[in-house]
Amino acid sequence: MAGHTDNAIVIDAPMDLVWSMTNEVASWPRLFSEYASAEVLERDGDTVTFRLALHPDENGTVWSWVSQRTADPTTRTVTAHRVETGPFDHMNIRWEYVQQPDGIRMRWIQDFAMKPSAPIDDPGMTDRLNRNTLVQMRLIKRKVEAAARAGRLLAGRRILVTGGTRGIGRGIVLAAARAGASVATCYRTPGDAVTSLEHELAGTPGKHLVVRADASDPDDVERLLAACASSLGGLDAVVNNAGDYRPLPYAELTDTVWAATLQSNVTAAHLITRGALPLLSPGASIVHIGSTVAFIGMAGGVHYTTAKAALVGMTRSLARELGPLGIRVNTVSPGRIATEALDALPAADAERQRATVASFTALGRFGTVDEVARVVLFLTGEHAAYITGQSIHVDGCV
Repeated sequence: MAGHTDNAIVIDAPMDLVWSMTNEVASWPRLFSEYASAEVLERDGDTVTFRLALHPDENGTVWSWVSQRTADPTTRTVTAHRVETGPFDHMNIRWEYVQQPDGIRMRWIQDFAMKPSAPIDDPGMTDRLNRNTLVQMRLIKRKVEAAARAGRLLAGRRILVTGGTRGIGRGIVLAAARAGASVATCYRTPGDAVTSLEHELAGTPGKHLVVRADASDPDDVERLLAACASSLGGLDAVVNNAGDYRPLPYAELTDTVWAATLQSNVTAAHLITRGALPLLSPGASIVHIGSTVAFIGMAGGVHYTTAKAALVGMTRSLARELGPLGIRVNTVSPGRIATEALDALPAADAERQRATVASFTALGRFGTVDEVARVVLFLTGEHAAYITGQSIHVDGCV
């Protein structure tokens, strides 16, 4: 007897948005709650081979496997199967997307069989998959519909996000693009993060730029902003996200590290903001990505805390100076946010960090990249038209 599941949900969003958000495997950890990481191993046209890893179970074990999926944008169908089957004899999945009057009907069909040695039989796995699929579908529906609502607010807007290939910056870039904005971003070092971001952006509406440039280098900044002017025709928002941090006790803090920290976190924001002013018009928004440590301090991070505190002062003064021009300036101060850096840690180390964060935050967990991105996008949109000079904390109350 083989296992079989067939579940569907209707998502009130455009087909292109539903298709792009649910078929970019690299972003699945931000879309599904069950996946800790998704590593793309190979792309061949519309076929992608990838490794998925779950969050550690109650014993600290991380389960992972390799799958392959092929998306057909013409028929709006996807077929997938596990390459590393693990406890399954086989696992085949089919995704279908159908336009309906009330939205996109997304359907998942799973056909499988468990190995005789598996700890669960076919009926048991069928029940487990049915329960989990409904949870994940509802979560995806909420996230995609939220992106669709934001898209109606950000459609046509042009946003520059510095340092946008990893972590919080990457989350902001992708959220803005999926919300309908044309997005420019920059990076310093080529690699898989840049390539995968370019691929994800290619599946979203709007015109996007991914430029190699150091936001703390005046010549690179000039070149980056020239690209924004020529390709986008101007900017409606600037998000100063780029910055570095190397933890060091104060007694070991060298002048070189001190200067580099201020250069990458404060001077970079200054260079980008000053250079972007000719591209901004009334109604534009500038957002600095600060940190909650600017308000609570951090041992081993005096230089970083100082830099982020400087951004708060910069925000207040710029808000007063640029307010008469109709330009708003705010800071978003994240707390401990789960990025790919957390996923890259050994399972035991990641769990220790989660436990530590749970002990000192009111909400008892890490924040997510999406939770920061949503606040940033709010500040760039029309709903925040009377908010300026503020530092908004996204830290779960530390």
